Amino acid sequence: MRALAQMVLPFRVEATDESLTANAGLVLFGEFVCGLGLERWLRQEMPKPGSGHSYHAVAYVTSLVLMLNDGGRSLEDMRTFKSDSALSRLLKLGILPTPDAVGDWLRRTGAGEGLMGLSRYPTDGSLLREFGKLASLLIRWMGMFDKLSPRRKRRALPTKGNKAICR
Repeated sequence: MRALAQMVLPFRVEATDESLTANAGLVLFGEFVCGLGLERWLRQEMPKPGSGHSYHAVAYVTSLVLMLNDGGRSLEDMRTFKSDSALSRLLKLGILPTPDAVGDWLRRTGAGEGLMGLSRYPTDGSLLREFGKLASLLIRWMGMFDKLSPRRKRRALPTKGNKAICR
């Protein structure tokens, strides 16, 4: 049996203290949602938690939106976010509720008057159309962004130091 020749690759592997995430694509979507003002809107429109032990609606909705955009099909798929410290740190998620807590919150909110604050908004789909326009602009921008040089990419992103500006 003949031994294979070793090839020298043009890179080195080093250990670092940086966190890695398998959900890196959600960071861009999370920044987009943050830019839309979802957190501010939810804090304004959704009722505050009844007890001191509950999360605010922002934690529940953010978890659901991220899970659905990640391709999740059940509440149990949220457990991946709870263990992903890099994603939590990048999106400043803080403490995320468990899937059981999200299920309880959905039942409580849907059964009571929790969604009444949202009734002031049009149900004819105009709000969804506006979101669709913003999403298509984001997708178009991402396509153009991929074609930029690394130097122009750094200049195109709204950053302060090495951190993206969101809140």
